Amino acid sequence: AVALAIAMASAPLPIAVQGPQTGLLFDDVFLRHLAGVDHPEQPARLTAIREGLGRAGLLGRLTRISPRRVTDGELMLVHSRAYVDLVRKELSGLQRPTDLSTGDTVISPGSFDTAQFATGGVLNAVDAVMTRKVKNAFCAVRPPGHHATPSRGMGFCIYNHVAIAARYAQKTHGVKRVLIVDWDYHHGNGTQDIFYEDESVLVFDTHHYGAYPGTGS
Repeated sequence: AVALAIAMASAPLPIAVQGPQTGLLFDDVFLRHLAGVDHPEQPARLTAIREGLGRAGLLGRLTRISPRRVTDGELMLVHSRAYVDLVRKELSGLQRPTDLSTGDTVISPGSFDTAQFATGGVLNAVDAVMTRKVKNAFCAVRPPGHHATPSRGMGFCIYNHVAIAARYAQKTHGVKRVLIVDWDYHHGNGTQDIFYEDESVLVFDTHHYGAYPGTGS
């Protein structure tokens, strides 16, 4: 799951939000990526979120955000053309689960659509926040993204949704500075690699040093 927080340092803001303050990105397309029954990254992670929101009486109080397919140009805000092409080649037309060639990431026949609509949906959430349709947004998407580097998918991650969202906010909405807070047991090495030398994006990452992927000292 991805929680988006954008530091809006420049762009003028439209009229304040009316109605529900929080947007929710959740769609059944995110359940099509199947890594295996006993795999820790499974659809039940998202259905548990939806059921919890329902039990708390919150689903009806959230503004639904629809997913969309991400474009190659948007992916290449952080990923290389070679990697974007590799993912399309390896994930398109799959007949059975296998492994992405760049790392420890299981892919299945539904993984390409899931990953594409997850990233595109996160960008829709950025649009909703930046145009003040909602005050903030929670994106319950999968597969995860923070281990994906510019040229490599790994750690169950295919596209780096948050990194693409940060660049998209800058390019599309004129945001000058972005804060990414990565609260996870594992180090978000991909997000760090993308922005390590970029002073316009601050990555704040909590993790257990020594856990996968062994980076983040």
